[in-house]
Amino acid sequence: MFKRLLFFLLGFVALSGLNAQSPKNRVITIPVTRNGILLREPWVGGMNAPQFSTGDLNNDGIDDLMVFDRYGNKVLTYLSNGDGTDSMFRYAPQFEALFPADLEQFALLRDYNKDRIPDIFTFSNAYAGVRVFKGSIRAGLLHFDLVCPVIQYTDSPYTTVAFVNNADIPAFADVNRDGYLDMLSYDIFGSSVAYYKNLTNLYPGDPAYDIDSFRFTQVTSCWGNFSQNIGSNSMSMNVTCKGGSGQTGTPPGLPRHAGNSIYNFEDPTYHTVDILNGNIGYNNLFYVQNCGDSSYANACVLDSLWPSCDVPMTIPSYPAAYGVDVNNDGLEDLLISPNQTTEELDVNNVLYYKNTGNPSCPYNLIADSFLVHNMLDFGTDSKGLFYDFDGDGLKDIVVGNYGYFQSAAPYISKLAYYRNTGTATQPAFTYQTDNIGGLSQYGLQGIDPAFGDMNGDGKPDMIVGDITGGLSYFQNSSTTGGSVFSSMTASQYFNLNVGANAAPFIYDLNGDSLPDLLVGRQDGGISYFWNFGTKTAPQFSMDSMNLYIGNINVTVSPNSVGYSQPYVFDSAGHLKLLVGSLSGKVFEFDVNTNNLRQGEFNLITSDFLQQPVGTKSTISVADINNDGELEYLVGNGSGGLEIFSDSAWNPGTSLGIAEIEKGPAQLRIYPNPAKDYFTCSVENVELVNPKVEVFNVLGEKLNVEANFLSPRLTVNSANLSNGFYIVKILDAGKAYLGKVLLQR
Repeated sequence: MFKRLLFFLLGFVALSGLNAQSPKNRVITIPVTRNGILLREPWVGGMNAPQFSTGDLNNDGIDDLMVFDRYGNKVLTYLSNGDGTDSMFRYAPQFEALFPADLEQFALLRDYNKDRIPDIFTFSNAYAGVRVFKGSIRAGLLHFDLVCPVIQYTDSPYTTVAFVNNADIPAFADVNRDGYLDMLSYDIFGSSVAYYKNLTNLYPGDPAYDIDSFRFTQVTSCWGNFSQNIGSNSMSMNVTCKGGSGQTGTPPGLPRHAGNSIYNFEDPTYHTVDILNGNIGYNNLFYVQNCGDSSYANACVLDSLWPSCDVPMTIPSYPAAYGVDVNNDGLEDLLISPNQTTEELDVNNVLYYKNTGNPSCPYNLIADSFLVHNMLDFGTDSKGLFYDFDGDGLKDIVVGNYGYFQSAAPYISKLAYYRNTGTATQPAFTYQTDNIGGLSQYGLQGIDPAFGDMNGDGKPDMIVGDITGGLSYFQNSSTTGGSVFSSMTASQYFNLNVGANAAPFIYDLNGDSLPDLLVGRQDGGISYFWNFGTKTAPQFSMDSMNLYIGNINVTVSPNSVGYSQPYVFDSAGHLKLLVGSLSGKVFEFDVNTNNLRQGEFNLITSDFLQQPVGTKSTISVADINNDGELEYLVGNGSGGLEIFSDSAWNPGTSLGIAEIEKGPAQLRIYPNPAKDYFTCSVENVELVNPKVEVFNVLGEKLNVEANFLSPRLTVNSANLSNGFYIVKILDAGKAYLGKVLLQR
């Protein structure tokens, strides 16, 4: 199919390229070897607080896997080949663009209307409740529309939001076995579970209660007659309640826990809904067995270390459970992962329990790093750099981080090194160490490396920033070439400090042949320290600093901080500054060397990659295969790495759309990404009577409406799914091509 589409693209008389702000291309096939094992999918980007659910993403009748990482609100998509082996789920990033861009806190695939197309239940920040996106197939692609801004319930004569705490994960289950999804969620006090009954089945044929109406009523505010006790990780049975806050054991208005996860599954004995309950601040899952029936739930067993027949389901810091048939045997297995975004287990953090089908011992622990063991994951806040560490002319990869989680101690920060063991045109990376120079011995957190020759001896030295805002200097002591950092040369380099979370970059900005320092900061600005020393004896001072070089601040509302991460490179003789940020966006600026000490830099774009990377993006630039196009190494809050490129290494990562060859007449499409409309114009060409054709990734022509008002043509894309599309403009016997990404 891709070959057919490629032929379709190249067969036109006049071909146009993308405008300068086209999305960068994912690169996922560069081999990485760790401890002698070739990683299957190294460039996924890591996982910190992943949530798992299944649904058919590519409309082939097989349930695939959607992962929503709460750390950064990022969607990861995997296709299933149904073979039941460890490699059944294969990373397929091309489907990530189909999902709404504003999912937050939790996102679960469920099929509420039984059409075999996945729908999305996710948090509503505006209402402290649940939003629902309805899935459909449009133009051959999965599409999501917001069908319910917030789930409400009727408490006559009022209609009230079904409350969900922003740290919770509710359950969507057929509690009363009538064929429709109900909802279980902890109440506002966080001590008992409210049961919201779906009313669809009670009013057949009434359009006010159809499947898309989401009409609920609250049956009880203490489903199962159990509650969590105040001040301890325990539960009580035989609790009665009346209204929203009268549960025994928890005085009205006194919160229990601001964080509960609920996973529901069918009791093998009573065929009712049982739950696994995770709790913020604790490491175990409570098994709550329901010995009632479909109309009345009653907890009869509360087990804090379940299953007793195998390794109990525990994980540091707020576990949550998810049901996925991992081995395609028809039984729903369990995946356990942390559900918080601070102080969470960030490696070996997805437990896989196989469903045995045996009621006496229903689950066996199989692995502790499902999917994660296939990828590069450096804990929390990875900070990767392309850097020729061994001096062989090939770009290696060095990665700092905030640290690796430890349950009984502070995070440990280390500096990892992956050597490029490939060739000049075919890079490949091999693990060397996760602790360059024994850097962990210095007790730094949030280490952020930069490399440059600071003392004029021809060998790159290393400067490391950390969470305190300070800089540490490591002189390169190699005598044979390459890099050796055996000890710290200076712990407080020239007493420079930027306040918090120093992110240094070394570059001669003012052209005096002396290396200067750009240092990103937690507040989103960038400090510029110019070097007023000599080639062999650098000099820096807090008094010789521009606190806001270029008048840059990458803090994005509603965040109050920015975590800027600067990187300068030469682009065809022009200095460009890329800046990663807390928002995950990478900003691009023109460097005006006349405005280094005061004045502004021109902002080119606030979304350089135009691809979601999660949170706390960092970026490094190099041409790692010598094809004349640049690659971009991107770190993120989840601790992984991603590579993007100006060229299409792996066209399939964009749903099969190849890069379009550039021609003399450029078709401009904006905004890009677009939502419900986009505008087309052709540079240096006055359109006379243009017609537009839009094709999906399968090469199928779609029906769209367009309005021409010279010199622009506006296309209505409201009825198209998220994803990439080919746009063809026909006018005066010529054709102009471009591609557009729809992302809502």
